[in-house]
Amino acid sequence: MAQSIKMKTKTHPEMDLTSGNLFLKIPLFALPMALSTILQLLYSTVDLFTVSHYGGGNLSMSAVGSNSALVNLIITLFVSLAVGANVALGNAKGADNKEKAQKVLSTSMILSVIVGILVGIIGYFISPLLLKAMKTPDDILSLAATYLKIYFIGLPFMMIYNFGSQILRALGDSRRPFYFLAISGIINIAFDLLFVIVFDLDVVGVALATIISEAISAALVILWLTFNKKGYVRLDFKHLILDRESLVDILKIGIPAGLQGLGFCIPNVLIQSSLYTIHNYTINGIPISEDEILSGASASSQIEGYVYALVEAFALSCVSFVGQNFGAGKKENIKKIYWYSMAWMAIFCVLCSLLVLIIPNQLLSIFISNSELEDGTTQIIKENALAAGRERMYMMVFTYVLDGFMDVSSQYLRGMKHSTAPAIITLIGCTGTRIVFIFTLFTYVSYFHTIFWLYFCYPLSWRFVDRIYIPVTIMLQKKAFKAIDERTAKAA
Repeated sequence: MAQSIKMKTKTHPEMDLTSGNLFLKIPLFALPMALSTILQLLYSTVDLFTVSHYGGGNLSMSAVGSNSALVNLIITLFVSLAVGANVALGNAKGADNKEKAQKVLSTSMILSVIVGILVGIIGYFISPLLLKAMKTPDDILSLAATYLKIYFIGLPFMMIYNFGSQILRALGDSRRPFYFLAISGIINIAFDLLFVIVFDLDVVGVALATIISEAISAALVILWLTFNKKGYVRLDFKHLILDRESLVDILKIGIPAGLQGLGFCIPNVLIQSSLYTIHNYTINGIPISEDEILSGASASSQIEGYVYALVEAFALSCVSFVGQNFGAGKKENIKKIYWYSMAWMAIFCVLCSLLVLIIPNQLLSIFISNSELEDGTTQIIKENALAAGRERMYMMVFTYVLDGFMDVSSQYLRGMKHSTAPAIITLIGCTGTRIVFIFTLFTYVSYFHTIFWLYFCYPLSWRFVDRIYIPVTIMLQKKAFKAIDERTAKAA
């Protein structure tokens, strides 16, 4: 018996998310997802490192880094939108409805292409306007716009990959998306070095490398969905249809999730742009220039991105597990999944916090170096930029778990087909409080016009939202379980 189980696991990549030891299955499922997200973030990280050390230096790094909030916004928006496909297909598989699952797969891939092309075209033409709205400095505006335009060209590829990877995760396969990104990530690094060092393309080179690697990851996920004979469903180009019912199911979950992701990221863009308004800033009596503040903030946000990748992995694994179990009507499993996901998320948040506290300078130094202008004068002093980076890191390090609680609770509800409530809570609690703070106290009261208070609005909003999630989660869980009971009674 043990032999047969082992062989099945070895030959079939799709994990059963409704049975077995769920406590151990969750980290096994989440780890490849975390690594996948990290590899996506690695695209921008490698871009920053390459242009900083082999390209135009800190000026080019600032140009690429100034896009980080927008790039993260785009990634968050489309990953969130694709969650709708995850829930719809997971519910179908949990109920063992192959016909429904096939329609969801077909509809998801068509939707990914349409949305990717439309948003890519719009984004290409409005890139300079977006960067100006973020108050990007004039000396890096042209370089930043060039990078962002090229990034938008590759958006359809990113959409295809993210929808395809969510489909695979809904089926119980979190490893394949990681493998595909690992391959494309290696290619991204190779082309970064080739375009920047050999062809001296600087910002253009790293942007081209990114979209080439995204195209490869999209191609790999399409090929797997098409030719994997052991999959629960397969992509059939001869019978691609945009099924109305499936589209509605996807959008009911995906649109609120996408708006939630968008609403969560907009204040991040405002916070980044607000950094440009802080002048005459000192740390321990040492003046810190605007360039050093931005350099430190960009480096710190890159590191935080990797921490949040772990947090988001447990949140997204939660939605995959809950989606299948909700379709299967297994209420006790659903309860366990919530608490198991919370436990694992908290453990990894503590470990990441300890690492940041132990070696902050070493982590920040990956992205920060001294920089000189053409006249030989120093533009960025590394020690000052490190100090600015630590200001943000020390503020955020003790609050990772607050964000994790919000993310896991949100995806838990979404797996039970409650997507609107999490979106509203986030839009009011996170987006609303941060925007109100920036445009009131931060802007008009000098006491609050500091880096400390600007960063403090992150944990403040998370704490506020977490308190709302507790009663809402209890209420909507009862409603979802009632729906399961009614469905079971009707089937009987």
